[in-house]
Amino acid sequence: MELTDEQLKQVEEMSAALLPPAEIAILIKIDFTNRKLFCEICKTHEQSAIYDSYQRGKLTTKLELRRTVVKLAKAGSPAAEPLAEKYIKEQIIGENGK
Repeated sequence: MELTDEQLKQVEEMSAALLPPAEIAILIKIDFTNRKLFCEICKTHEQSAIYDSYQRGKLTTKLELRRTVVKLAKAGSPAAEPLAEKYIKEQIIGENGK
């Protein structure tokens, strides 16, 4: 399955808005017969431009949210501090490959 550059840009923008692949497929007018394949590609086909676009959008928002939480935690927000600690633990686990 291949998408145009415009569709790949749309996939990235919509995943940045945290829409799931099935909803993105409908919005970018993927034919019903290819929607399951599109969803699978978004999740597991690491060598695909579709996968890259979907993941890049999702990770862009994740980065923005984490930056905000860390900034708030540094400013002393009691709600943000436990989240920042959770992110630190996740990062350490990710570095150790566990």
